[in-house]
Amino acid sequence: MRSLLLTTICLTGSLALVACNNHRAETTDLSQQSTMKMPVASAAFTAFGNKGKSWRTVVKGNKLSVEADFLKPTTVVVVGAANTNGFEYESTINGQPIILNIRKNICIDDNGYQNEFIATLSYADRTYQGCAVTGAIEIAPT
Repeated sequence: MRSLLLTTICLTGSLALVACNNHRAETTDLSQQSTMKMPVASAAFTAFGNKGKSWRTVVKGNKLSVEADFLKPTTVVVVGAANTNGFEYESTINGQPIILNIRKNICIDDNGYQNEFIATLSYADRTYQGCAVTGAIEIAPT
């Protein structure tokens, strides 16, 4: 009787261990999925750059305002997404795709100031590097 009880306890413990291991194997760690995208309608950023051509963008909700040496000032509706690497906003201006990519990483601007994000603006087959900060700063501080 005692050996039957010990066998039952061991068997039950083994089955529980297998069930726990199987459950962990099926669990998904979302922090490791760098391609998972989700809407970012409430995010706001100001991005800017001076290397080569001067540019400045303001993202607020689903609107992207652009001021640049290579483009007339304009505001467009964007589709935004977030993943573990940062944020990305896409639209078209004058039939050309425009993409603003913002990544969490320290960025030193041309004036030597430290900013919380690196920004990349792509438009008309060209890419412009710069920095970004959280918040929609409508007028550039002078």
